[in-house]
Amino acid sequence: MKRLLSAVLVILLSVATNATTWTYTESETGPNKLALGYPVPLPIDSLLPVDGFRSYDSLFARHQDLMLLSDNIRGEIVGQTYYQRDIWAYVLSDPDNRMDDSTQVEGAILQNGGIHAREWASPEVVTGIIERFAENENDNWVYQYLLQNLNMVVIPVLNVDGFLQTQRYPNQALQTTFASDPSTWPRDGRFRRKNMRNTDENLSTESDALNGTDLNRNHNPFWASSNRSSNLAGSLVHHGIGAGSEPESQALYEAATLGPANRLRYYVDSHSYSALWYQPNTANNRRNAIADNLGVRMRAATGNVYTVSPSSSGAGIGSTDEYFANTFQIPSYTLEIEPSSDGSIEYGGFGVSHSGFVLPESEIARVRNELADASVIAWYMQAAPAHVMAVEIRRQSDDEVVFSGNWESSSSTTRTWQETVNQGLAASTDYRIWVAYNKPMRWLTPQDTVTSFPNLSTSLQPRFEIEGLDASGNGFEAEFVGQSSDWLITPGGPSQGYLRYKTDAFMFGFK
Repeated sequence: MKRLLSAVLVILLSVATNATTWTYTESETGPNKLALGYPVPLPIDSLLPVDGFRSYDSLFARHQDLMLLSDNIRGEIVGQTYYQRDIWAYVLSDPDNRMDDSTQVEGAILQNGGIHAREWASPEVVTGIIERFAENENDNWVYQYLLQNLNMVVIPVLNVDGFLQTQRYPNQALQTTFASDPSTWPRDGRFRRKNMRNTDENLSTESDALNGTDLNRNHNPFWASSNRSSNLAGSLVHHGIGAGSEPESQALYEAATLGPANRLRYYVDSHSYSALWYQPNTANNRRNAIADNLGVRMRAATGNVYTVSPSSSGAGIGSTDEYFANTFQIPSYTLEIEPSSDGSIEYGGFGVSHSGFVLPESEIARVRNELADASVIAWYMQAAPAHVMAVEIRRQSDDEVVFSGNWESSSSTTRTWQETVNQGLAASTDYRIWVAYNKPMRWLTPQDTVTSFPNLSTSLQPRFEIEGLDASGNGFEAEFVGQSSDWLITPGGPSQGYLRYKTDAFMFGFK
């Protein structure tokens, strides 16, 4: 009897280690070969951005290099993975944690990347954002403004174990053996989604290949409350043994404290694919309206190719965006990087199952750039509301100041108007007005030409209204409109140039 049981055990073990391995190719077909219709991306060892996807070691080295080169980039280990690999977050900000006026603490944003291992576009996009700020930290424009007025926390790769597994087998995966999966679904290898809990790094051992926790189903307030998550360890959307049970989830929460968490104003989790932003709503209508407004602007940065998909409050799947939306009542999103639901067919591919997760190498440079724009615009909107800082009016005939005033912060929540000159205005007299704001007010091309925010019909012309009393004591008001060229892109201060940043001030003549 013992001998019979041993024989049965040997048979079972041999079955468990003979998984069907699929190999992905550009065009070659045959037994267990799946053709994508374009070259299969392989990890590239390069510190600099390339037309392709960098290896994890290269991405990590790039992050560390930028941290050493810039005083505005700081790195922190926020936790360890299941395999005890360090998870890094990076803070993009100047060291003082104060806004320009020195009285207000900076707000914060958090952008997460690489939570699902197979979504290689995500770490590239988040790394591209870090690179964008490093390249433009002294631009005297929107990047320098954000670095000096906002704490921007980014995690390029949260699921380090899983990401390394996909790069260990960049053109291979196992045919699923999970009963609820369609037979065309690939698992593990290049198409691992989950973390590596209770999973080894050997693709040939099928017995543990389906294990792991979906890190985007592991969070309150809707943990284990949806049929889009599962308590079965082999499920692609296994939610784990409890809310926040995974070390990677705890690392994400720790990264939020770098903001700090009570200063968070925006969160996004970077995924692929579908070309949209999921937007969980809450019972807070004001928060939802702000999130709607941001969605319009982020969409515009992609040429309105991406869409925004809001969800109703009170239900969810246990995702990270739901956690941040409901815990902190801030605009929160899941970004699904392109392609759309058509998958690889958009790029001339053959449409093999799940090939939408394999973005062609030729597309990633454009995607990095577009989504860096989208992030910058959202962060700019959430950094602080725009407000007037100072006004000066000069008589053009003799350049004398006839009106001057500015807002001064008297505390972290209040401002006081300080008026130093008010001689009144005379009819039929030429004047020149200079108005400065707390932040850049217009977008610039690489050639420093004033333009609208990408794909938004923003008026380029500055305008102002004057209200007051005429010589007879009667009230009057008048509106004046300038030209787009009146936004200042050279330094100089009052009546000469911008106050702190390009386009934070305008100046033009009126009568």
